[in-house]
Amino acid sequence: LLCVPSETVRVNVSEGTKIPVTIITGFLGAGKTTLVNHILRGNHGLKIAVIENEFGAVSIDEALVSENIKEKEDIISMDNGCVCCTVRGDLVRALLQLKDRAKTFDAVIIETTGLADPAPVAFTFFINPEIAEHYRIDSILCLADAKHVAMHMEEEKPDGAVNEAVQQVAFADRILLNKIDLVTESEIEELLKTLKAVNASADVIKTTNSVVDLNVVLGVNSFSLEKTLETDPSFLDENKENKHNLTGVSSVGIAVEGELDFAAMNEFMMNLLQSNAANMYRSKGVLCFEGQGDAKFVFQGVHEQINFGPAASSWAEGEPRVNRMVFIGRNLNRKELEDGFHGCLAKKN
Repeated sequence: LLCVPSETVRVNVSEGTKIPVTIITGFLGAGKTTLVNHILRGNHGLKIAVIENEFGAVSIDEALVSENIKEKEDIISMDNGCVCCTVRGDLVRALLQLKDRAKTFDAVIIETTGLADPAPVAFTFFINPEIAEHYRIDSILCLADAKHVAMHMEEEKPDGAVNEAVQQVAFADRILLNKIDLVTESEIEELLKTLKAVNASADVIKTTNSVVDLNVVLGVNSFSLEKTLETDPSFLDENKENKHNLTGVSSVGIAVEGELDFAAMNEFMMNLLQSNAANMYRSKGVLCFEGQGDAKFVFQGVHEQINFGPAASSWAEGEPRVNRMVFIGRNLNRKELEDGFHGCLAKKN
């Protein structure tokens, strides 16, 4: 459990002893997991539990976050579905599980999948009496990828379904405009106008690599039910239909044991992104390469933008060298991805 002595972050518990919850949203690849790790490494002295939600059966983010959690039971992973719909019941069970533990937490962070509509997630804290009794929403924080958010917000959805990127911005009380180093000043100005047109009341904070003063994201007590009802008057309607249409969007998770050939992996990813960058929303993986000893590597991709480097921890002695890769996008060809990734295994002489 992460606990670093410090008094640098305010914790405003305005509703008695309820545990404050920060809901972190943002489209795929906006920097949510990076922000969670930045918070966990912060010098704040808070005991934080993390609930991870991933859109797919192969978990990558849990491994990346758990490097910064001292006690592994303080991270709960909900895989293979969106927390706002298919695994929403898991969210209730996770929160009740944390509540019933002997030790207490100062705060809970929920990192939603990049395809989640935040409204049903927030609704959980008002419809379930036991959750409402023990937890309160401290803030809904949206990360917006300065390079790609405008494109995702403009995407038209079928049959009146919600645009997740727009909903994430609309329901936030704090917006982190992240990756500003990838765009120009004039582009930033246009993005600020776009964000304010959707959500005029949210504070917009410009960041790079999700680095932010923790005083503006933790213990801020900035969630407002009144403001949420202005955004969505039917927010508290139990019978409201959640039109969350993910037609054509899928997740391909691949796990293969062994060492990868670096040149083959590099060629595979370059060819894949050159031919299908627009539909490849997100790619991420934890990898093992031939000739690199115990070094563990992390791959992160958002459309054609990729980042690759060593992980914070190495492969442990006796730990199976299992390469895990996840692709999230529209109209993905599972067999081509699986065959291509398996083809990157180093050939044994």
